[in-house]
Amino acid sequence: MSQGTAASDTQAAAPMTPLKGLLVLLGVIVVIGAFVWLCLTVGTRQFWAAFVFLLCWASVEHMAFDKLAHCVVGGLAGLMLAWSEHLLPGWLGDSGKLVFFGIILVAVYAIIMGWVPVLINFAFMLFLTIGTIPAVQQGLDFPGAFTAMVLGMVFFPALVWAGMRVMAMRATAQPQT
Repeated sequence: MSQGTAASDTQAAAPMTPLKGLLVLLGVIVVIGAFVWLCLTVGTRQFWAAFVFLLCWASVEHMAFDKLAHCVVGGLAGLMLAWSEHLLPGWLGDSGKLVFFGIILVAVYAIIMGWVPVLINFAFMLFLTIGTIPAVQQGLDFPGAFTAMVLGMVFFPALVWAGMRVMAMRATAQPQT
């Protein structure tokens, strides 16, 4: 391990000071406020969908860009399947529920077998679970949720990418000791 790496590891492991923590909190408030404003500007109040996407990508996948597609595709498909629970009975009558449950069984089997992990994954099941909660479905505007989700799927990764670029530029601009 080189000295530069050891020094940066020590800095990364240092606990955050209360002042830095407050500055980070302020940054989070600004970012969330900007995103909520963006959603309201395009006419949706369903920002929860974007925040669940962010929670999944940040907490489960640690904001890894190579796992972003899993969160995007799985999240959209899971929300779409949740919406189908609402739509299929209207289209197919009582058999619509059977079709819905059949699709869920296939999805669970695909998870068990490890098939199609870009589509059937944690994000898929998370959005399916949330989107099928009866109390959630009663007040859920699915098109608005999809709108907010897509905005979040662009906004948050773009922000992370830009932050990473700025940090990389700052790291290369600092003189090495």
